[in-house]
Amino acid sequence: MTGAAAQTRTQTGTSNATADNYEGRVVRTIEFAPADQPLTGQELARKLTLRPGSIFHGDALRQSIENLFATGRYADLAVDASLDGTQVRLRFLTKRAYFVGRVLIEGIKQPPNGGQLSSAAKLRLGAAYQDVQKNQASESLTDLLRANGFYHARVNSSVRLHSETESADLTFTLDPGDRARFTQPKISGHPERSVAGIIRSTHWKRIYGLLGWQDLTEARLQQGLDNLRRYYDKRDRLQSSVTLSGLNYSAETNTVEPDLQLEAGPQIVLSVDGAKISRGRLNELVPIYQEKTVDSDLLDEGRRNIAEYLQANGYLETSVSYEVQRRDNVGGRVITYHVTPGKRHKFVALRITGNHYFPEETVREHFYIQPAEFPRFPYGRFSAGYLRQDLQSVQSLYTANGFRDVQISSQIVDNYHGVKDHVAVLVKIDEGPQWLVSRLAIDGVPAPAIERLRWGLESIAGQPFSPNSIADDRETVLNFFYGEGFADASFEFYETPSANDHKVDLRYVITPGRRQYVRKVIVTGLETTRPRLVLSRIELQQGQPLSRTEETDSQRRLYDLGIFARVNTGIQNPEGDEDDKYVLYDIDEARHYSLNVGVGAQIARIGGGATSLDNPAGSTGFAPRLAVGISRLNFLGLGQTVGLQTAISTIEQRAALTYFIPQFFSHPNLSLTSTALIENSNDIRTYTAHRREGSIQLGQKLSRSITLQYRFVFRDVTISNLKIDQLLVPLLSQPERLGLGEFSIIRDRRDDPADAHRGSYSTADLSYAPRLLGSQTSFIRGLFRNATYHPFHHDLVFARSTQFGVITRLSGSNSIPLAERLYSGGSTSLRSFPDFQAGPRDLVTGFVLGGNASFVNSLELRFPLYGDNLGGVLFEDAGNVYSSLNDFSFRYRQENLQDFNYMVQSAGIGIRYQTPIGPVRLDFSFSPNAPRFFGLKGTLEDLINNTAVSTVQKINAFQFHFSLGQAF
Repeated sequence: MTGAAAQTRTQTGTSNATADNYEGRVVRTIEFAPADQPLTGQELARKLTLRPGSIFHGDALRQSIENLFATGRYADLAVDASLDGTQVRLRFLTKRAYFVGRVLIEGIKQPPNGGQLSSAAKLRLGAAYQDVQKNQASESLTDLLRANGFYHARVNSSVRLHSETESADLTFTLDPGDRARFTQPKISGHPERSVAGIIRSTHWKRIYGLLGWQDLTEARLQQGLDNLRRYYDKRDRLQSSVTLSGLNYSAETNTVEPDLQLEAGPQIVLSVDGAKISRGRLNELVPIYQEKTVDSDLLDEGRRNIAEYLQANGYLETSVSYEVQRRDNVGGRVITYHVTPGKRHKFVALRITGNHYFPEETVREHFYIQPAEFPRFPYGRFSAGYLRQDLQSVQSLYTANGFRDVQISSQIVDNYHGVKDHVAVLVKIDEGPQWLVSRLAIDGVPAPAIERLRWGLESIAGQPFSPNSIADDRETVLNFFYGEGFADASFEFYETPSANDHKVDLRYVITPGRRQYVRKVIVTGLETTRPRLVLSRIELQQGQPLSRTEETDSQRRLYDLGIFARVNTGIQNPEGDEDDKYVLYDIDEARHYSLNVGVGAQIARIGGGATSLDNPAGSTGFAPRLAVGISRLNFLGLGQTVGLQTAISTIEQRAALTYFIPQFFSHPNLSLTSTALIENSNDIRTYTAHRREGSIQLGQKLSRSITLQYRFVFRDVTISNLKIDQLLVPLLSQPERLGLGEFSIIRDRRDDPADAHRGSYSTADLSYAPRLLGSQTSFIRGLFRNATYHPFHHDLVFARSTQFGVITRLSGSNSIPLAERLYSGGSTSLRSFPDFQAGPRDLVTGFVLGGNASFVNSLELRFPLYGDNLGGVLFEDAGNVYSSLNDFSFRYRQENLQDFNYMVQSAGIGIRYQTPIGPVRLDFSFSPNAPRFFGLKGTLEDLINNTAVSTVQKINAFQFHFSLGQAF
């Protein structure tokens, strides 16, 4: 039987009989051929309406066949019925269906890239597979390759069927051949431009034509056409036409000749009379540029846009008209917008009345219009269009909180408080009654599920009634059931007026539908990655409910490893009516090696040169920097990364080899990092430090805001090129070996780490260097920092940062080595100093020596300066580096040229410009009590020969710092 018709035969005769011959007889046996079926025995039993021992009916047989087909697991099905005496034997002859598994495309020569090829194949993971799809995919891939210049491309395809999982893995092997090149295009029409100029715009020919024509790619072809369109647009040819009629391919030369139909069209000149509007802004306001045509509707829209733009800049009485004049006989036109802006008004006040449920601050947050404030909005930000949008936003706020009858009106008041051209907006809110939920009933689910649902619902008894809350509840309910394996869950709601005024009885009717379970998790595509690494990140297990939420969460966890270019997930046979489903994860591993190169420079006050004693307090300098790094991802197939990062500049040379293990021991909140470091640095210009270091760090994320770090560090530091009193050189230039145990806790509750407006950030770093770990000098060091951010009065932010550090040697140890002492100063600490220039200094040369205690307190008032992207900062920094904790002092004045244990103060102003990666920062600082000290003029050789000249020097009272990101 195929479909609803049965093929039957009897053992008592030679002719075929109809199903009526078996009607009412007892079914003796039911068999399946082949015996290995895509459905389990339990599933087969559930789908069949006939059982051994039951009475045969044709309708029951047809229903059984339909049930089996509905599972999606069968490509074809027939039934062979025969009589065994007076009883019926049924034998189901089946052909299993297959579903798309892994799709592998080999021989890619980019472009096109793998993602484009996969999209062109249109083979969705888990979808039903038929051989015709393989042929269609091959044709699509061939077309894509031809579009990218591979005119001789061949695509070979093969399929491998896995009967145990009903998956069909397809492999497409590309033989693209050589890519075709552009050649001289064929140009027709009226381009009103030379052929050489057209070719130059397309960039289809390499620079100056010296290296011949470019290879053909789909992107390069389209970019060339877009360049031609932009050329005409810039010359007011708004109705120009750039059409690619075809690509004429020459097999002999493997070149393509683009056939271009170019019509320059008439020149349309657009201008504004009576107001200053930039060309770029005018192009945005008048849509004829976007639509590439000119008609009255577009010109009217441009008139409205220009009026609203000027109104937003204070010209509330703006009137705009336009006229169109013919320029020539070929359709050229001059479109002139005549603007009468009137007097410029100043939007000075926004008054809101009638709000009782929400405080005024909450309501104001929904207004884009902004009363004047200097210097950000000198005339305010206001227009009739902005006001309409704001009123609608406030209306939505109230409606979402149960005020379904709210009425909001506005009045624009001119000459506010008798001041000419001052404008105010009076907003009146008539809230009306608040509608509440009187009772919520949930039908269709058992009581335990209702209790689990209620905590996440918004429309419970006593809460505001609104369509928004119901929509949120619908999403909450469906996500809950999707997470429990009910993929077909549905949600309906009914509302009826309650006996109480302004209250509503709600009833949610939930139909969970059929529950699905995980039959098995199938992972494909792994080459070097070990399967257990992937399976440990997939929480779905065989026999568990098929949670769509967990399916996507597992996908996210796999992406978090950072070693996969693509993680595709799907359900096999998604439309099939079966309870157990295969969950598929098809993975493409990322490239194993990555190379990064960076070029930069440091521009700031930098301490004296490597051999000079001049300017120990620093002078403006330029330090170019080159950084090169190479990383090996997914090392040993364990998801771990080995990386070598190098940096070279005039003040630092370093190389760091890092071994990083994310999700250590498969724990998502643990990571392990091992580092070997070689560094030569003279960023602290008193000396050159030669550092050899090895460290291992375990990171533990306790919560979203709290992170712990545990470190063991072993390092050997050699000091050279010391610019200090020669009597101290033998003591301070000794090599130092250290073994440290370190612990850090980080608590980050900032809303935006790159530019925080609210929240707090705290860190504590503790280091212990005992002789037990091989340290030649034993000491304890603590570094503490706390920063808070408080927004107030709209866009103002008060930020504070306090840093405190102390290091103390243990009894019987030598003095703290130079390289381990505390240093401060620079763009992220004390802006009154150049980098690392705060604290005690050598009394002979004046170079900084570092200290054993440090304190930095910074205050900032951050405010908008102009528009939405330019901001300003007023700041005050106070602090210093002290010889010891006992020398800590809030004293303001420097007592003498040997005194550095006092509080250095500075105040300044900064500029912040917002960019997608954070604010660009420029700070100017003035310090009235910058330290003075003795220094020398000369070279290191002069110091050794005792011929250097002693002078009195001073930290420059004015400092500047240029960097990216806020100071803290």
